[in-house]
This record gives sequence, C-alpha cells and structure tokens, in this order.
Amino acid sequence: MYTIIIVDDERLTLDTLANYIEWERMSCRVIATANNGRDALNKIEALQPDILMTDIKMPVMDGIELCKQVHARFPAIQIVFLSGYNEFEYACAALQHGACGYLLKPVDNEELAATMKMVHQRCEEQKNRLNSTVITAGEYMRELLQIGGNLLSGLADEVTSIYNRYLHLPAENKTFYFVFVSMDEHALLAENPLAIDAPPGDFSTAERLEFFIAGLPSCIPGVLTKLRDGQWIFVTQEADSTAFTHWRNQSEHAGRWISLFLTNSPQTLLSFTKKWPHMLKIRNYLVATHGTGLMNDSWENMNVTWRKEPFPQTKHLIAAVQQNRRDQVEAWLHDFYDGGLPPGNVSQVFVETISVFDAVLSATGANNRHLQEMIEKDAKFLGRLSLMESMQSMKTHMRQILNLMMDELQASPVDRHIEIVNEVCSLIRKNYGQVISVDELAELIFLSPNYLRTIFKDITGKTLLEYVTQIRMDNACILLQETNIRIHEIAKRVGFESPSYFGSTFFKRTGLTPNQYRTHAKKGSQP
Repeated sequence: MYTIIIVDDERLTLDTLANYIEWERMSCRVIATANNGRDALNKIEALQPDILMTDIKMPVMDGIELCKQVHARFPAIQIVFLSGYNEFEYACAALQHGACGYLLKPVDNEELAATMKMVHQRCEEQKNRLNSTVITAGEYMRELLQIGGNLLSGLADEVTSIYNRYLHLPAENKTFYFVFVSMDEHALLAENPLAIDAPPGDFSTAERLEFFIAGLPSCIPGVLTKLRDGQWIFVTQEADSTAFTHWRNQSEHAGRWISLFLTNSPQTLLSFTKKWPHMLKIRNYLVATHGTGLMNDSWENMNVTWRKEPFPQTKHLIAAVQQNRRDQVEAWLHDFYDGGLPPGNVSQVFVETISVFDAVLSATGANNRHLQEMIEKDAKFLGRLSLMESMQSMKTHMRQILNLMMDELQASPVDRHIEIVNEVCSLIRKNYGQVISVDELAELIFLSPNYLRTIFKDITGKTLLEYVTQIRMDNACILLQETNIRIHEIAKRVGFESPSYFGSTFFKRTGLTPNQYRTHAKKGSQP
C-alpha cells in the first residue's frame, strides 16, 4: 500500500480527490491533504509519502516550486500534477522538474487509474533500486565498523547519502541515531532450544525473534543491517526510546531476549564508528553481569568494573546441598553470580561453574548411582551452559541442577545418611592414629559438625567419640596381641598422646590393663 498526499487550493477538488476516489483499489492510502505548497512541504517532511499529487497554481507556494524542493530533498517521492486545460505549459514545466505525470481537472477515473498504474511501476523501480543500494550500504557499514571510519571517510559519506535517500531525509543531513540490537543468548536459543520453544516442526524461538527483528523498520522508519548472527545495527531518526519499548512489547519473548543500546543524541556515521567498540564492550559486559533483555542509552559514560571479591568456596555449597539447605544454596549462588564479572569475560565464569559442578556431583553422587545416572542423562546441561553469555542464565541453570540434586537426596535421606556415615567411618579407620576432631571430619565431607553428630548417632547408635575410641581400642588390642611394641608406643600409634590416658581408657573398655591384656593373650586365654 503506497501513501499519498494531495494538495490543491480548491476545496471542492481537494475533498473529492481525498474522499470520493477508491484509492484502496489502486493500492494507495491518502495520509494528508494541504491547500498550498508550504503547508504541503511541512507535511511531506513529517510523513514522507510515496506519492505527491499537487495542483500547479496555488497561493503561498505553487506546485512548480513545491516540485523543485521535493525533488531536491526527497527524490524517491513520485509526483503527479493536477492542471486545468489552460495550464498545459505549466504542466510541461512541471515534468521538466521531476514530475512523473499530470492529470487534467476535473479528473477522469480511467485516466487516474492509468496514471496511478504508471506511478506504481515507478515506485516499484525506485524501491528496488533503493533496496539494492541499502544492501550495498549494509556491506559498507560492516566494513566501517570493522576497520574504523577514519580510514574510510569517503565510504561513510556514501553510506550517509544512501540512508538519507532511503529515509527521505534532506541530502545535507549528516547525523542519525544508531541502535545496537542484539538477540541475547543467540547461540543458546538457536542450538539448544529452551522449554519456551514451540513444538517440534514449528519455528524455534531464535527464528521467530529474527523474523520479529527484521520487521523493526516497518514499525520505526530506519535501516536495519545485520552484522552477524544475533547482532544488528539500526539507523533511524527516531530519538524516543519509548517507541522501541513499544515495538519490543509486541513480541512475547522479545523483552526477555532482545537488548537495545541506543545513542542518546544524533551523530555522524564516522563519530559512531569510533564509539562502536565501546558500545559493543559495554553491551557484552552488561548482558554478562545483569542478564538479557536490556534497554540502555547511557552506555557512553559507563566503564567496565571487574569482580573484586573471590568466588565463594565450593565446600560451602556442597555442605548446603548435602543438608538440603536451599536458602544457603541460593545465598551461595548470589555470591557467585551476582558479585561481578571476573577479569576477562564470561567464559571464565563458565570454567569456574564447571569446576563447581564437578565437585558437587563428586561429593553428592559418589555413592548415589541413581543421582549420577540422572545427571549424566541430562547431557544438555553442560551443552547449554557452554553457550550462555549471561551469568544470570548460568545462575538459573545451576539452580535447576542443584535443586534436582537436592530433590534426589531428599527422596532417600536414610540411604544418603548411610553413605555419609560409611564415608566417615572409612576416614576414621584410615586416620585413627592421628588427632581426629568432629570439626575436621565435618569439613572433609562438607557438613556442619552438629549435622554430622546427629546422623552418625542415628545410623550407628554411637557418638563419633565412642566410634573413634572403639576403633583405637580394637587396633590397640591387635598390636598388644601380635607385637612386642612397648605400651607407650602403642598408645601413640592409636592416637593417644598420653600413655596414662590410654591405659585408663583401655581398662574401662576391657576391664584389664594393657599389660594384663598382653599377658592373657600370650597365654592363649581369652581376656
């Protein structure tokens, strides 16, 4: 549908043409009328029609002067003149100044239809030529952003000229607003579709969002250039971010996955190419740290600040998972993913996340085959994680997998407690000759001391101290029976620093002193 503005100082003619012609049959829509050239020029500047239909003789500014100015400033607009029988010379002059046809008044419907058919053809030819130059301008734009405008100032001037013609701007215009449009997590959405995707066979979320972005110029006049997968530059005269918000709200998923970084003032193409590296850097940083779906027009004054605090210790997360303390898990995730980006980029966070994931799985799944199998079946976890460019997406993803682990552990707490106690008993049996504290044991298996005491007593019926003492006494008995090692040396070997304390503990447990026990053992009698 082509847009048309009609200009005539005769009210009856203007009303007839605007309201009593079946323009839609000719694929046209009247968007404004005017009764003199000056008023028409103001409306042309604001509305930028495809076609101008104007009378020749008018007050204030006649059709010839209007034609000259429109042809010079908006060469893509097709002009049709209206003239009376006694104005043929004027019509010939109009054709010399760029008009593509004229109609005699009163307008004959058949002549109008024939003229508009020719005008349509001219519009299509103009559109095709302009589209071809816009494609070329897109190639030039990518080159300018990659190499830098200073080296290619002539190329920047040519691109500016193309943009002016396409946007119906005056040839002398040199400045535009630039918008960096990015589909955040593009690789993730394209290669590993998420749950929000349509059923198999339909377009993926990434494809639907690409179609949506391609339609941006139909909502806001401008030129859209694709730089690479998931990234576009939009050049426009639209300065109001509200318009972009309105556009983005028209898609169900755009607000979540599409970020917009806007220049806050019009600037030349050369000026923008100098600022482009900073815009790209700030965009990547903000998406990585704050998540997807951003809208920002203050990026020019922003700087990247790196994470200062070290990542929280993995052992604290393991302890929280083991104890099903979801509040502590959430606090750990907050410290890890909301503390800022480490020097480098988000890939460092990915490496750290994989390390944490491996450690948690090793600690919680060592004796839980079902948990291991369940995690291994979810092969998409690591694949999706590797494609994420947002720490917030990683945080959400990790929360999901940790909740899965805790749900599994919670579903079989007795079995899990048995595994933990078995691990503690093994540690004690291997290290009974050393000083063993509950705090040290708890730290080794990533549990709190009180929690370890509770589950150990529930499973074994003994306290940790009673079990340690039992293991030490059992090994002391073996040494007394099978060796001639002195008593004070045996005491040291089984973890007692004081031989006297060892002797009193041994007596309480066996009813004999260590020497009496050894004597009975050598005689072959049961103590």
